[in-house]
Amino acid sequence: MTDGTLRVAFQGELGAFSEEAIQQLWLGQAEPMPHRDFSDVIAAVQSGAADRGVIPIENTIVGGIAAAHDAIIAAPDVHVTAETVVNVHHCLLGPPGATFDSVKMVLSHPVALAQCGAFFARFPRLEVHAVYDTGGAALDVSNVGDPEIAAVASRNAAQRYKLQVLMPDIEDRPDNQTRFLVVARAPEPHPEGTPVRTAVIITHEDRPGSLLRVLEPLARHGMDIRRLESRPTGDPWSYLFFLEFDHSLGEPIVQRVLSEMTAAARKLRVLGTFPRWNPGRRGSIGWRVGSPTPTH
Repeated sequence: MTDGTLRVAFQGELGAFSEEAIQQLWLGQAEPMPHRDFSDVIAAVQSGAADRGVIPIENTIVGGIAAAHDAIIAAPDVHVTAETVVNVHHCLLGPPGATFDSVKMVLSHPVALAQCGAFFARFPRLEVHAVYDTGGAALDVSNVGDPEIAAVASRNAAQRYKLQVLMPDIEDRPDNQTRFLVVARAPEPHPEGTPVRTAVIITHEDRPGSLLRVLEPLARHGMDIRRLESRPTGDPWSYLFFLEFDHSLGEPIVQRVLSEMTAAARKLRVLGTFPRWNPGRRGSIGWRVGSPTPTH
């Protein structure tokens, strides 16, 4: 953008929870750019069509989001530079004139539908159809205007597409949250001492104890593993691991840990080191293009 506004790609339509993540990160000082798939978000960042991408990586109810992991893993030239966590409250949305009793079909993203399993178990008459996005589901319901068709999406989507909230907060848990990662073409600097999280991808030798040997330096040097998720490599019954651990930026021991892990692994790729999400600090992560020092 010629005015210097950060262009941020996300999967879905306006009104999706990813757009809420963008708002939370940049406080309205970024231009959300909708894309259909996670791979399209990554491609927009790689090509320079977008300055950043925001991708949901895990949810407190359904766990890791496989397609998001795979999109990041498949892109060796992008870096994870930030994270945020969004409170996710799903609503059943219908067009004007619709009622809960009139609804027969419900559209939403499969991950969103999975977060509302108890609701749909209570109302088996509702026919569920997975679509590519919560915001897109709301847009489709608005465009069709059929009182028999509803969407599972956010209150923001209801306002944007002029839909009625037929049933609020239908997620399985009231503390439902989704964590988002920011990806960019280059790492971003942060002050030493910042509480950070480092994300790596690991492949290891196919022999007993090989994964343990890769992880052992983390335990020996007191690094706190926050998450370990396996994904298939593409070869039959072969896996890689997405791992995140916490530390303070600038700790000399971290490079030693990574060197020892690399020596024990078949391959180790650092995805990025980024400030840990802090619910007490929102926004201001360097939203202007070329901003040298994010402060989030």
